[in-house]
Amino acid sequence: MTPLLVITGASRGIGRAIAERGLERGLAVAAIARSEADLASLAELRPDRVEVIVADVCDQATLAAGVATAVERFGPPTLVVAAAGTLGPIDRPWLLDGAALADALAVTVTGTANLAAATVPAMRDAGQGTFVAISASSASRVFPGWAAYGAAKAGLDAYVRYLAEETADVPGITAFSFVPGLTDTAMQAGLRAVSAEQFPQVDQFRRWHDRGVAKQPALVAEALELALALPHDELHGSIVEADQLLKRR
Repeated sequence: MTPLLVITGASRGIGRAIAERGLERGLAVAAIARSEADLASLAELRPDRVEVIVADVCDQATLAAGVATAVERFGPPTLVVAAAGTLGPIDRPWLLDGAALADALAVTVTGTANLAAATVPAMRDAGQGTFVAISASSASRVFPGWAAYGAAKAGLDAYVRYLAEETADVPGITAFSFVPGLTDTAMQAGLRAVSAEQFPQVDQFRRWHDRGVAKQPALVAEALELALALPHDELHGSIVEADQLLKRR
């Protein structure tokens, strides 16, 4: 069977770049996003190896049904990437809208848990597979105004550590967090439009953009491929930074 990549957030940005690189490397791709129109151009690249799954990652039943269809078509996942995310409300911690904060946590943490529920059992049955969660440096580093995003990514890293620990009985399974670093995405464009009152470092991010400091999503996908080549003991349960891998290369 064709090795299967299951990926959320596949319609644009880092998720899209990882999906395209997977196709280039001969993988089948179960591409998950909320809009079928956004996935159409990806499906056109290789209709024989793309399964389009229209689902919100917070909708566990729809997500699971879509993944089950892909697994029936291609076999158990070889690689699973949780790339869906949201910057969430940007403001000082005491000014955050509670409902918006809950939504940000749900997309990042609950969405990843839903993806694991849909894929890890099949990987356990197969005795192998890799689960990657796209994290961020803000999980451990404070960017004023990013409390929602940082809290969500910190929760994500904690979830992945638990996932790694509790799948350790199957030596062929690997789970880790992956930090892309500063990347030129639509999320970054939205961030640069925020006021300095909400995000005090916005001018710095605008200057970085003007200087072309941010890497392109395709380079992040390349860095992930470098990560996947690392030994299991170095990856499992760890937080891997793309920039470090690219420097080492």
